[in-house]
Amino acid sequence: MMWKLIFITTILAGSLFAQQTTSAQEDPAQTAQTTINWDKASSPGMKAEMLLVRKGELKGHLAVTYRVKVTGAPENQRYVLMSWPITFPKPLAVMDGLAIDANGLVFCPAHSTGGCAKNFDGLPINMEYAPVKGEVLRSALISADQKSKIFFSVVPDPIVTKDGSCSLELVRLSPGFELVLIRARGFAAGESVAFHTQSYDEVHDVSVKASPQGEFWAPLTPLVAGRKSGMSNVTAKGSKCAPALSFNWGGGQ
Repeated sequence: MMWKLIFITTILAGSLFAQQTTSAQEDPAQTAQTTINWDKASSPGMKAEMLLVRKGELKGHLAVTYRVKVTGAPENQRYVLMSWPITFPKPLAVMDGLAIDANGLVFCPAHSTGGCAKNFDGLPINMEYAPVKGEVLRSALISADQKSKIFFSVVPDPIVTKDGSCSLELVRLSPGFELVLIRARGFAAGESVAFHTQSYDEVHDVSVKASPQGEFWAPLTPLVAGRKSGMSNVTAKGSKCAPALSFNWGGGQ
């Protein structure tokens, strides 16, 4: 299993994410777009950040622990923690009964009747993961009255290449890189970037306009008919830089 959320205690039924994820699990393009917009989908004025508590190794693999700090959300609500692992077709609820303390930390109130009491009674929650390279961890907090929705994500072990001020990041959206996001940054504002991808003999060249911040996202499905695995090469050439990266896909990675 590529993704592991160690503290999972319960899976709750419901359709809390219907608005954000309709058909996302069935359409790679929608899955990619939902991920791009994930952190932007929070209720107005609300934001969450993952605070790194610990980073190390567990049985030879990366292990990370985060706490969550929220700003702009009401403290008089109970929250459900949702997560959307790359190995699951849709988001799921992993813990309920949560609250936000005066410092913005997400915690489990003492003697809570929610599922959080099993591991974090009266304590801030620890989110523990064993992620693989490039894997995005997508989470959200949804209030009991459905009025507060806070979306947040992190890539604990990013895959990034740089050329000058520009960079390309490979974000893994499926276990074997069958679906990925390429995040390009550092280009000139609004410039046309020559974006090149190649898997075996399948070559695609398009011109992409960078945002006013010099960025763009590009979803990519590198699979080639008749092949179970292979290598893809990606290049983004701007006026002053041309970062490139390569990755292996498929093969049960």
